Amino acid sequence: MKRFLPLVLMLVLFTTACIPDIAREIAPAAAESASTPVPVEKSLSSFNPIQGTSYLMAGIIPKPATRETSLNPFQWINSSLSSGYSPYFTYNYVFFNVNTEAYHRLLPTNEYVINQTTGFPQLVYDPANPDQPAPVVEFWVYGVVKADSNADGFLDYRDKFTAAISDVGGNGYTELIENVDAVLSQYYKDNLNLFIIYTASEKNFIAKINPSTRELVSTTEMDLGEDVK
Repeated sequence: MKRFLPLVLMLVLFTTACIPDIAREIAPAAAESASTPVPVEKSLSSFNPIQGTSYLMAGIIPKPATRETSLNPFQWINSSLSSGYSPYFTYNYVFFNVNTEAYHRLLPTNEYVINQTTGFPQLVYDPANPDQPAPVVEFWVYGVVKADSNADGFLDYRDKFTAAISDVGGNGYTELIENVDAVLSQYYKDNLNLFIIYTASEKNFIAKINPSTRELVSTTEMDLGEDVK
């Protein structure tokens, strides 16, 4: 029995010495895995008409979400209007023009996440005319998550995003503001003036957009005091 003790001791020492090396090899791999978004199988939702236009619109969504439970892409668009962010994972939109019979994707890739979609102009409630119809959407403003900024392995509302714009048919997609933390408000004044108030890097800004040309006209940092982030 005693003759085996040196051998056992050597094995214990060897194993103990190897553990830090193994841990060092595993740690970078785990960190790399956590910072790389997990691929998701996707499917196309059903198309729905954009009222007052010749376009139909559908979403590219996660495969487990059935078409029956995600029939209308405007379901998650409306949700994003009230909450600021969509509860659904939308990776892209597809637009179909019934007049030209042409279709196209909004984004060239399905690897991003669209966490916010707002159509303008919006209906302004008038108590004197409560049944007035909603105006025809002329353009969309999107929040597009393009990178895993918090390195948690997912693209979602917790990451920084890019504010972008397109016309109602998803044409002329243009990125306006990068590294946005949150959009606080959006106000459509007229076809030359759209204001987006947002936070980025613990600062507050007012962006003035020309929707007709899809240009960022100006960005103003708001001086609200050092205690306001």
